[in-house]
Amino acid sequence: MIHYKQTMAQRSAKALPRNVIIVAFVALASGFGQDLVAPALPGFLLALGAARADIGLVDGLLNGATALFRLVSGIASDRFRNRKGMVFLGYAISSVARPLLAFANTFPFVAVLRIADGVGKGTKDAPRDALVADSATGIRGKAFGFHRLVDTAGSVFGPLAASAILLSFAPGLEAYRVIFALSAVPGIIALLLIAIGVREPQRVRSASTKKRHSFSPAFWIFLFGSTIAMLTRANDALVLVRAADAGIPQVWIPALFGAFTLLYALVSYPIGILSDRVGRLPFLVIGWFTLALAEAGFAFAGSVSSVLTVFVLYGLFYALTEGSGRAFIADLIPTESRGTAYALFHAITGGALILGGFGIGRIWDAVSLQSAFSVAAIGSALGALILSTLFIKSLRPVLVSQNSE
Repeated sequence: MIHYKQTMAQRSAKALPRNVIIVAFVALASGFGQDLVAPALPGFLLALGAARADIGLVDGLLNGATALFRLVSGIASDRFRNRKGMVFLGYAISSVARPLLAFANTFPFVAVLRIADGVGKGTKDAPRDALVADSATGIRGKAFGFHRLVDTAGSVFGPLAASAILLSFAPGLEAYRVIFALSAVPGIIALLLIAIGVREPQRVRSASTKKRHSFSPAFWIFLFGSTIAMLTRANDALVLVRAADAGIPQVWIPALFGAFTLLYALVSYPIGILSDRVGRLPFLVIGWFTLALAEAGFAFAGSVSSVLTVFVLYGLFYALTEGSGRAFIADLIPTESRGTAYALFHAITGGALILGGFGIGRIWDAVSLQSAFSVAAIGSALGALILSTLFIKSLRPVLVSQNSE
């Protein structure tokens, strides 16, 4: 065991590959555009007269389209051994859909554009994760942690820019339209970085074309636990509506989103490095329990200060699970099947998140916010308990073989 830890420490000291660095900055640019739009969208929809359930539905439609096209693109990137092309196509679709929101006047038009954005996001997500994993053998936790760190920087600056625009304009739809139009700029930057800087990993070009999709029991348990948790999860849009209901002015909602993602960004990278040394599971299990605590907090927090405190837990959940979860899948799945594994994971959990967002929104509208977030907390805790079963001794040989390639 001592020798294993030393080996892992040596691997963690390896330099990050070119692809990992370029893809991270692609994600920063696109994330800036995405999170310039996302925190402003609930207020825009409320201004158009949408109900809370409609807001949850729009977020669910985006996640549903994302889930479906993650499945398609992940399998395609394995079959045709072309990660870069799928990543470029996905970013291109989203880079067109987001600025077009500036011309939306009705709820259906917004819904269609969010679906298109979801198609783009889904098309690039699984191949991008596979590309990072293929490029960073032995330091995947570090690579995904770095990706989350840089990516999330865009999610900090984007909401801050949105708040600045809302504060500069008179309240109304026009301020939101300016925000959406400006999202075109980071989208163009992201596409240029992909075209010029990203290279197809050699291990993907040389991988076997045989279909080898027999996944380990650990993968299926991880997928099952994550899906159960997602089925009752309040999505980001509803969490932001909760913050507004607590008394935080709409113009500051994007800034709040940026603040919690800043925490997420700062913590992700060291957690990724630690996960290379001690394993992914502790961070994943603790992360889902942290989300359960955050959702319980949203259920009963009665003041602005208490809601802000709960947002710290919400940011920690993302930091603990996002990078570690992606690295965990790569640890369990060989190169030739990795795109398919990411596709299955993202598609199934994304579909569950649609039901979760809409369902929690309906409970909130029909019963109370306390009931809605209490249900969410129970589901997250159950998911964490399911992931905890991966510590069973009979599965441990599968888990400690991480980074064996």
